[in-house]
Amino acid sequence: MESSFANKDKIKWKLATMKLVISDIKVIAEPKHSVSKLAICDSKFIYENSNYKDFISMPYIIERITKGVSSGICYMDKLIAWGITQDDGAIGFLHVLPEYRKMGYARDVMIDLINKARDENKIPFVHIEEGNERAMKLAMSLGFKKDRVVSWFAIE
Repeated sequence: MESSFANKDKIKWKLATMKLVISDIKVIAEPKHSVSKLAICDSKFIYENSNYKDFISMPYIIERITKGVSSGICYMDKLIAWGITQDDGAIGFLHVLPEYRKMGYARDVMIDLINKARDENKIPFVHIEEGNERAMKLAMSLGFKKDRVVSWFAIE
């Protein structure tokens, strides 16, 4: 693939993901942990703990918290798990701090985001890097089905 456009623009970054969609008829259980909406004050912590700093910014996270659907789980007043919808409506930003993984927090955040999307009469969907086996396994266990490969890129 050519890495420039109009002989002057260059691709800053590119990312390929699998789009997965969940059917409207799949019944999702309620979360086992207490899940709440994220606040703007969570944005710095989310950014600092993101693996996608090349693709996002603090203003984008703040916009998604204020304009999108968000869910977070706190333990002893510390945010330990979260997810936010992207600007295209995709459920994303799913993250659990390493010391709290494998305890069901990611599943509960996803369930809450799915239910909130459905409450807004939207069909829940995600974009997952195909190499992210844990996220793919979680999505498939909740009833998401593979739809198509989507390629993302930014031009300098």
